Amino acid sequence: MKLKALALGVALAFPMMASAQSSTSVTLYGIVDTGIEYVNNIAADRAGDETHSSTHFTNLTQSVPSRWGLRGTEDLGNGLKAVFTLESGFNAGTGQSGQGGRLFGRQAYVGLAGDWGQIAFGRQYNMLMRGMLGADFLGPNAYGLGSLDNYIPNTRMDNSITYMGNFSGFKFGAAYARGRDTVATGGPAATGCGVDFTDQSACSAYSAMLGYDAANWGIAGAYDVIRGSGDTVPTNWNGLLRDEKDRRWTINGYVKFDALKVSLLYLNRKNDAGIGNGWGDDLGDRSDLWSVAAAYQVSPAVTLDGSVNYIKYKDADESSKAWYYVARATYSFSKRTAVYGSAAYIRNSGLSALSAAGGTAPSPSPGVDNNQTAIMVGLRHSF
Repeated sequence: MKLKALALGVALAFPMMASAQSSTSVTLYGIVDTGIEYVNNIAADRAGDETHSSTHFTNLTQSVPSRWGLRGTEDLGNGLKAVFTLESGFNAGTGQSGQGGRLFGRQAYVGLAGDWGQIAFGRQYNMLMRGMLGADFLGPNAYGLGSLDNYIPNTRMDNSITYMGNFSGFKFGAAYARGRDTVATGGPAATGCGVDFTDQSACSAYSAMLGYDAANWGIAGAYDVIRGSGDTVPTNWNGLLRDEKDRRWTINGYVKFDALKVSLLYLNRKNDAGIGNGWGDDLGDRSDLWSVAAAYQVSPAVTLDGSVNYIKYKDADESSKAWYYVARATYSFSKRTAVYGSAAYIRNSGLSALSAAGGTAPSPSPGVDNNQTAIMVGLRHSF
């Protein structure tokens, strides 16, 4: 009799439990992407007089960075919902956590969303990245815009507040952070610029984005500023001191023609602390970056994409610049598994010493005023 009563209680309670949980969803997701690359003309000295080549695993990114995460929503009624994301990056070659060894270094935020948009709090992407999504086809590929400016694929902020809204194709976003990056070591994503309780503006960041997406075209612009610490001696990667800023703004757009998509992007940077080349040379305080990209869906399984990129620095003799060419082919076995091959070539002039292989750290630079070729093949699986 007691067993029957218990079974009846469970049977009656289960529909209520299911109903209570039906408005909440949590998704486990991830990508494991491993690429092996060959890079030539790796300089042993500044001038690149002594060089060697290397075959190795990339360790920052491949076609996309490896990651796993949890995202969830809860329906709060009247069109309002709670949202969260916890996302962890890792090096598939070693199993080590990325973004300076953080557990959830890619994203960690909670927020509220509705027809009016979304407001969120935590570690998040800024609006420069969101403003470039439509036109930057290669994104965080090991050979992409991150090879010319390693801030681009690492545009995340600690201790941030963001707002994003999309209204009939018009999109707008704004972000503000204090203590924009609290980790001091661990690659280009770590700057060691934490909250300064004596200086409200030190180590802060703010950005805004405005754009419009139609069925076959889109345009966007974004403005991003990061501020230095209040220290008298620079402790963060870009060497920004009190009241110094590193500013970037972009205007970009794309057009679709059936299976072909083409984009044009311009990015301007001005750094009060100056822009270095990694060998102790000053490239000036400004750079201008242009990128033309194309992606073509050859078949449901085959995609070809690539870009032609040009960056010029405002240095003493106005001659420092680089041309960067990228091509990639991807074959999808299924919606989740793909193989790819990618190649890049960079030609540096003047004091420019950029590497073609932006997905590997430390950067395998060819030295000042030298060229370099990088080739990568890899396998990607999503879950």
